[in-house]
Formats: sequence, structure tokens, C-alpha cells
Amino acid sequence: MAACILVGAALTGCGTPGAPQLPSLQLARPVEDLTASRKGTKIQLDWTLPRKNIDRTLVKNIPQSLICRHDGTALMSGCTVVATAPNPKPEEKHKHEQPPALHMKYVDTLPAALGEQNPAGFVRYAVEIMNSRERSAGLSNQVLIPVAPTIAPPEQLAVKVEADGVLISWVGATVPTAPTGLTYRYRVMRSPAGANAYIALADIEPASEGFYLDKTFGWETKYDYRITSVTLVHSQTINMSVEGDDSKATEIFTRDIYPPAEPTGLQAVFSSVGQMPFVDLTWAPNMESDLAGYNVFRRLAGGAAVKLNKLLVAVPSFRDDNVVPGKKYVYAVSAVDARGNESPRSAETTEVVPDKQ
Repeated sequence: MAACILVGAALTGCGTPGAPQLPSLQLARPVEDLTASRKGTKIQLDWTLPRKNIDRTLVKNIPQSLICRHDGTALMSGCTVVATAPNPKPEEKHKHEQPPALHMKYVDTLPAALGEQNPAGFVRYAVEIMNSRERSAGLSNQVLIPVAPTIAPPEQLAVKVEADGVLISWVGATVPTAPTGLTYRYRVMRSPAGANAYIALADIEPASEGFYLDKTFGWETKYDYRITSVTLVHSQTINMSVEGDDSKATEIFTRDIYPPAEPTGLQAVFSSVGQMPFVDLTWAPNMESDLAGYNVFRRLAGGAAVKLNKLLVAVPSFRDDNVVPGKKYVYAVSAVDARGNESPRSAETTEVVPDKQ
């Protein structure tokens, strides 16, 4: 009897075996982060391979991803395969632990015929992750892309620095009429030279010849300018845009050799406090963003002008307290920018310091 109790206790200590586990079907979870971007006829797809299967087991091997493309805006019920992307195999050291995220990229070429047949139409993209038995758990999220044609960018681009901005001008082919539901534009782009970090300055009406003045630049800087063709799509209550090809980039250095505008509105008024005579000067402020200050000049009738200030005058006013009674003074001012470029002198104004009574 004691032996039976001991045996029973031993069995209890070993625990009760759980339910038998079915082998994993190795069906990777569908991709959820597919993105697509279009440049010209190239569609770049980006996604992350799943790390777990639908039964929560770790993915061991994903041989391939199917690239799916379907005409129209309707959601795909199944994959219309246009290409296959081989997937990298997991590293050996990760087979029994959480594998790292693997980011995938594929570039598809959009057939030109799609845009010719239905310029305001769309296609949908998806990816489907297949296991070694060519089975999957379904399609990824689906992304809509316009099939709209794009126009050629300008053939010749010229860039010139002027006092009030960088002038971008171009010559190109005749711009075709846009099909219904589409609008063509030229996108003026700028980047620090060599950085390939372009920002859009403006979308403008395309023409075989034209120009754009960039007033947002910085002086003493190297820039690359280019023009990109853009097609705006407004079809089936959907508004999207597609970038076409880029023009050849043109580099320029914005050397500042341009002085500020000549100051205006100069006035001179004599005053005195007690026995101390002085002349107060005022003028209209210059509005240049790089203005550093002003110089003030004085002369006697028939004499040469002398600069009165040692340092640049920061505000559009100045007090001349080194005056002599009985003298007639002639004044003028100039504006100076941050790089030392000086404007022409303003129109002169005169004031007489009266004799002491």
C-alpha cells in the first residue's frame, strides 16, 4: 500500500502533461506598413517583413514576397502578381529568439500604356508574404497610386543672382494640354549645393519659356536649383500629385555685391537746450533684411563732406551736437549692409545754426 502511495506522489510531482501542440503552419502575418511613392514611371515600395506567424510562433523562413498590382481603385481580393521579391534568410543566431526587423524595398516600373488609356486612373499595390509551401495569410495593406502621365522638365535652366533675388529662367519643349482630371505644373526646387536636400519653393504654370524669382535665399551661399515636373490629379473625388523627372541641376553662389537702397526722407531740424545748439536728423528706415546701419555725412557750403559717425548708426536718426552758430550745414546719409556694401548717399538737406542772440 505504501508503495502505491509513493508511486502516486511521484506521478503528482512530475506534473500533468499539457495538450499536444500542432506543428506551425508557418503562415507569416500579413504586412501592415506597406508604403508606395512614385517618381516618373518608378514606384518604390517599402515594407517590413513580419517576425511572427499568425499562430504567434516565430517566423523561420520567408522565401519570397509577391508584388501585387491591380488596375482601378477597388480593393484587391487576391494578388495580381507583377513581380517576385526574394526575402533574406534570418541569421542563424536568431532562429530561437525574436528575429530583427527586416526592411524590404522594391521598385516597380509603371507601364506607360496605363496612363495613355486612362490618364486620370489609379492602380493599387500590395505585397503577399509566401511561405516555403507557397501559402500565405493574405494581402498586406493596399496603397493607391495614380497612373497619370508626367511632362518633361525644362531642357535648359539658367540661374542668375540679382539685387532682389535669384532669378531662375528656363527654356523647354511646348507643354501639352493636360487631359481631363489632370493639371501640369513646374515645381521650382532648391538645395544647399551638393546636399541633395531639395525643398519646394513654388508650383507654377509650365511654359516653354519662363522665370521665377527666389527671394527666400541667403547671401554668400552655394545652392543647386532644379525644376521638377508635377502632375496634379483630381479624379474620382481623389486629389493626389505625381512628380515627374527633374531638370539638370544648376549651381550658383549668391555673392552679395548689391548695396542697400538709397535712404530717403532726410530732414534736419535745429534745436538747443540752454546754450548747447544741435541739429537732429531723421530719415525713412531702409527695409533690407541684411541692413547693418547708416553713415551720416556733413559739409559746409562749397566744402567736402565728412563722415560724422565712427560706428554705424543703428537707427534712422542722428544728433549732430558739434555745430557752430552762424553756420549753414549740408547733410546726407547712406545705408550699409552686413557685408559692407554701401548705398549711394541720400538727397542732401540743409539747416542753419542761428547766431547767438
